[in-house]
Parts: sequence; structure tokens; C-alpha cells
Amino acid sequence: MKLQTRLSLLISLIILIGSASIGLFAINTSYSSQLKVLDSTVDSAIKELRISKDDPLSLSTYLADQSILKFSVDYITRDLDLISLFESNIELATVPTKNQLVNSLEAATTLEELRLRTFQISQGEYLALYFSLSDLNQSRQKNISFLFIFTLIVILIGILLTTLLFRKDIQLNALVNSLTRNQERMREFIGDASHELRTPLTVIKGYFELLGKGGIDPKKQASYNNRIESEILRMQEIINDLLFITELEEFDDSIEHKSEISKLVGEFVFDLRNLQPNREAISNIEPGLMAKISKFHLEQLLANIFSNLQRHTPIDSKIEISLSRKNGGVELIIEDAGPGLPESFYQGGIQAFKRFDKSRSRLSGGSGLGMTIMEKIVSKNGGKIRLSASKFGGLRIQINLP
Repeated sequence: MKLQTRLSLLISLIILIGSASIGLFAINTSYSSQLKVLDSTVDSAIKELRISKDDPLSLSTYLADQSILKFSVDYITRDLDLISLFESNIELATVPTKNQLVNSLEAATTLEELRLRTFQISQGEYLALYFSLSDLNQSRQKNISFLFIFTLIVILIGILLTTLLFRKDIQLNALVNSLTRNQERMREFIGDASHELRTPLTVIKGYFELLGKGGIDPKKQASYNNRIESEILRMQEIINDLLFITELEEFDDSIEHKSEISKLVGEFVFDLRNLQPNREAISNIEPGLMAKISKFHLEQLLANIFSNLQRHTPIDSKIEISLSRKNGGVELIIEDAGPGLPESFYQGGIQAFKRFDKSRSRLSGGSGLGMTIMEKIVSKNGGKIRLSASKFGGLRIQINLP
């Protein structure tokens, strides 16, 4: 997640929690204050009923009629029958229970959308004084809606201010990250180059020391020169492969590429059959397939695969190449009858094969970076590569591309 996104989310969360807490506290405080004012009006009527010697029924209707807060008054008999004495803007839908009547004697209680206070006339007889909470609840709901809108506006302003204030810092951070990545790539490139070039340089140095001693047979001298030349060519191949790997790291995989994979695989099979006519090459290539990979990368991938086939398998051994549609993408499978790999290398996966690739390339030529290049090409283009033993006893390479 980008720094700007994290900052925006953090500030939005702080604003949301702060605004919601303060706003809800203010709304609830206001609601409680208004409710106390309304309760006090009914409490005053109850107090008047307690101290007056007038008829409670008549007095209660008089007090309700004269009150600024219009409340309703009902008489509740011993049998819990309900008789309306004064009706304002609300009436009891059901008769309160005994417990509700008793609980409302000393303090008002809330019953759904109304506030109830009771006065006991005699044993089992009550006056119920109550008023509607509808307006008060609607006002609170409206305030909550306003709070939500206000909080949303403040969050948007906060995000905008964050973007403006931290834009330069974010750009600087992106530049630092880019430089760090480039430095890491350069360090990796230098490390790989020094490791891969150490062997050919040692060989060249050794032959130069032999040539420097003098008195060498002309045939041996020619042989030494040939070995020096071959090692120089190998160094050149290693450097080219390392540069290609570095370029792969910079590849913009956000741009979609498409290549005619059926056509290109067919061309490589055709070349292999012409170069090695004694080899039995079986091909099952589904025509017209396209893969989401650049043509250049696909050519490099196939060049490494077929180069390995020619270099590491007997010239008259069998190979099978199949290309088909699979799970919305394409699947390329190459099976050979070469020496294959030890079982431990298959279990070790692609990393183990990379080590094996380097060791055998020193014996048969090549840079030893073929599998590294293949894996990076496939992964950079959103695919997967898997190695296993083939049905012919050699190596099986399975490549899936989108």
C-alpha cells in the first residue's frame, strides 16, 4: 500500500473517530437535556397532585390543559381498564403492566415512542401521564444524519489536505525507493557477474601463465589459444545473459503483449528437425493459439529451451513438444529422453535446477543462466514453470502462460 494511501486512511480514521465521538456525545447530551426538561413538566404535575386536596382526576386534566407541554392523561382502574381523561397528540395503544405502572411512580420511563409517569390514586388505581417522544427522536435522527454528512465532508477535506501537504514527501519517498531498487539490482548484477565470470577468468589466467613460460610445443600453443578464445566467448555470453536478466527486471508488465505462440513453437520445431534430422521429434501443436507475452521474450524463452535440448540430450534421442489451450491460457510441455536430473533436484524445484544448470553448463558450454532467464521471462509475463521427470526418462518442462 502506498504511503499516501496509508496516510489518507489514517487521517480519515482519526477524523471519523474524533468527529463521531464528539458529535454523538453532543447529540446524546442534547437529547438528555431536552428529555429532562420534558420530564420536569410532568414531574411538576405529579407534585401538584400529591400536595393538592382537589379531585386528582379533575386536577390532572386541568394541569394537562394548562401545560405548555401537552401530555395525555388516562385513568387506570383496578382491573387495568383504561379510561382517557385528556388526550393530546398520543394515546396508549396498550395498557401498561403492573410493573410498568409501579416503576413509573418515582421516575418517568420510556415505553416505545412515549414517556410515562404515574400517580397512584388508591390501591390499584393510577393516573397515567405521558407524552410523545416522536418529535424528540426525529430531531435526534436528523442530527445524526447531519453529523454523518459533516464527518464525510471533513474526511474529504482531510484527504485533500493530506495529498497537498505530503505530495512532495511522497514523491521524494518514491524517488528514494526507486533509487534503492536500482541499487539493489546493481548490487545483484555485480554479484552475479563476479560469481559467473570467476571460472572463465581463472581458466584464461592459467593458460596465459602457461603461454608466458615459453618453449611450448606449437600444437599445444594453438590448443591453449583455442581454449582462451572459447572462454572469452563464454564470458561474452555470460555478460549478455546477465544484461538480459537486468533488462527483464525493468520490463513494464503493465503493457499487454500478444504473440502467436503456435507459429513460433512450430518454427523452432522445424529448425530442430532440420538441424538434427536423426532426432525423433514428436509435436502436437494446437494451431492459432495466442499468448500474453511479448514476441521478443517468447523467442528468448523458446531459444533457451531448444538450445538446452540440443546441448544436453543425445542427438538421436526422442523429444515430444505439445501446445494446447488450458484454463483460459496456453500450456507448453516439452519432454525429452536425455539424462534428466537426480530426483532430489526435482524435489528442490526451480532453484535446485538453476544450480544444476550452472554446473552442467560449465561442462557442455553456455552461461549456466538459461533456467534463470526462462523462469524470469515466464514470471514477468504472468506465467508459471514447473519441472519434473518425463515419461521418456529425461526432463519434463511445463510452462503455463495467460
